[in-house]
Order: sequence, then C-alpha cells, then structure tokens
Amino acid sequence: MKTQGELREWERDVIERGWSDTIPLTALEGIGGDMGTRDEDFEVSELPAYEPCGHGEHLYLRIEKRGRTTMDVAKILEKSFGVQEIDVGCAGKKDAHAVTRQWFSVHTGSDGTEPLSRLSDHGWMRVLDVTRHTNKLRMGHLRGNAFRVRIYGSTASDDTLTRACGAMQATGFLNYFGKQRFGFDGGNVSEGIRVMNGARARHQMKKLYISAVQSAIFNLSAARRFETLGLGVVTGDIMQKLRAGCFVCDDPETDADRVLRGEIAATLSLPGKKIMRAQCGADRLETDAARDFFAFWNKRCSGLSEEMGEETLSRFANGDRRVFAVRPEHLNIERGDAASLEIRFELPPGAYATVLLRHLCGSSFTR
Repeated sequence: MKTQGELREWERDVIERGWSDTIPLTALEGIGGDMGTRDEDFEVSELPAYEPCGHGEHLYLRIEKRGRTTMDVAKILEKSFGVQEIDVGCAGKKDAHAVTRQWFSVHTGSDGTEPLSRLSDHGWMRVLDVTRHTNKLRMGHLRGNAFRVRIYGSTASDDTLTRACGAMQATGFLNYFGKQRFGFDGGNVSEGIRVMNGARARHQMKKLYISAVQSAIFNLSAARRFETLGLGVVTGDIMQKLRAGCFVCDDPETDADRVLRGEIAATLSLPGKKIMRAQCGADRLETDAARDFFAFWNKRCSGLSEEMGEETLSRFANGDRRVFAVRPEHLNIERGDAASLEIRFELPPGAYATVLLRHLCGSSFTR
C-alpha cells in the first residue's frame, strides 16, 4: 500500500475523480485529432440482444434522440403514456451530446397512437419503429453498440491510419470507465464516499454514486496492471469466456493464446461482497488499489464513524468482474474530406467509445 506522498499525480486524480488525462494508455501510434463538437459528430446505435416478437404487454419503441439524455426520453414516455417510472425500460444509457438510436419499452395496454402523436412535438427525438414484446427491456439487454465518429485535425498518413487500425484490432484497448461515468469534475466519486459515510440519496442516485467508487478502483488497478504486466496473463487471473462464465487461469501461456484469438479475456474486480477473487497473487494489484483508494479518502474525510474499506463497500454493492482489455469489431477509418476522418466500430456493452478514441488518437483527444 502506498502513502499519500508516494502516489503519482495520475493516481491521485483517479482516486479523487475516477479519471486522469495522464492515465497510462495502450502503446499505440496515435493518429492525432479530436472529436467534433456537433451532436452529429458522434452517432451510436444499439445492437439489440434479441428482436421483439411483435406481441405482448410491453410496447417497444426505437427512438432517435439528439442533444438529450436517455432519462429525458424515459420521462417523456412516462408522461405521454401515463405510466410510472418502473413501467419504462431501456437496455443502456446513451450520451447526451450525440445522435443516438436505442430501444425503449413501455408497459401499457394502449396501442400507442395518441401518445405517439404527442412524442412528435419534441423536435430533438423521433420514433423510428414500434412493435411489442413479452418482457420489459432491462439494463444490459443488448449485444453491443455501433458507432460512427468524426475526428478533425488529424494529419496522420494513410500508412499511419492503417497501422493504428491494425494494432487496435490486434491488441485492443484498456477497458477504462470513461470520464462521463464520474459526473461533473468527477463529483460522483466524492458523492459515493458521502453515501458510504451515511449521507442520504435517492435509490437510483445512490447506485450511481457507489458504482463510481467501484469504477474508480477498477481504473486505478487497470492502469497499474498495464504499467506492471502490460496486457499479459498470469496464473490466478480470472478469465472470462466470450459472453459466458469465468474460470481461474492455471496455464498463462495457453490462455494468452486464447486471448489473442478473442476466445477469452482477463478481468479485474469491481469490489463488492460477491465477487470471484483472483488467486495465486494475481489479486495483489486489485487489493492494493482498493486499499490505497480508501486510505486516501479516510485521511481526507474527518468525522468518520469508522474507517472505510472494501468491507464498507460490500454493504452497498455485490461487486462484479470487468474485462481488462477490449477489442473493437469492424473497426474502419476513412477520410471524410481534407479536414476530417470517419471512424466506425462496434463495442460490447459497457465499453466506452471515448476511451477507445483516446487510445487511438492520443493526447490530442480531449473528451
């Protein structure tokens, strides 16, 4: 465990706010440039886990929005259909400053004609498709997301673009939680500490704040692991099969080959009471990251009834494992015009497009 004075600047940033602009990144040859500021410069479309069957108690609506949050749409659906918050579902939250397309479900017997006509009053959203299904959409009910992003200011040659694209597809990128996970100036982390220290918050906000604490610890351990071990695999790692269960690594050489083939991936912990822990010393970086995180906040916060630690966090969260590195699918970079690039790719649920773009572009990327 490190003392306060031994923590580097980026480590303190991650502990305080969940993210640092100087956090260690995969060693790729950056292509430069930055994302544009228009909503149209960042487009994302959900890849559903299943297709609606066409009948059932839940009305399914595929909605395109721009410049607003997923929760803005959900609230309008509640009001338009006269239902409660619990009656509206979605598979994932999408960026506000973007053009996004995603499915929502509404538990209603209405055919939707009149409520749908009211939705057209909002110029920033439009309904693309309407059908029905037998169950409510819940978080995680998606196969992934497809992105189209415009990058401006890159002077990279065609050869550089080709090499960067190939390297990203071959090795992937560190699966950090992006800045947006942590709220304005990383405030969700400090709010999570307040909740753990007894502060009140609405149920959904409490979940958000506690998840920010878990995410900051993950980012810290992921960055340190990359510095120490790169993208390698070690005995005792918890490996995850593609969209399946986990197992303990007892043959790093074999499992490293399987990682390169895209069959499995190493994971790190999101601390909580029910996580599957790494073994044989592979858990050291995870454990030290959590200890350093709580040691920092215990020293900063006065008047604590007890010192906070993983045991305190376990009272609020079950915990989970998160893939350490992710490889995009169908990554393609094309020149739009002399001033821009168009980058298309697909990512699994929970992976951040802005993190991939920071890896790909380098320090010039600011989102």
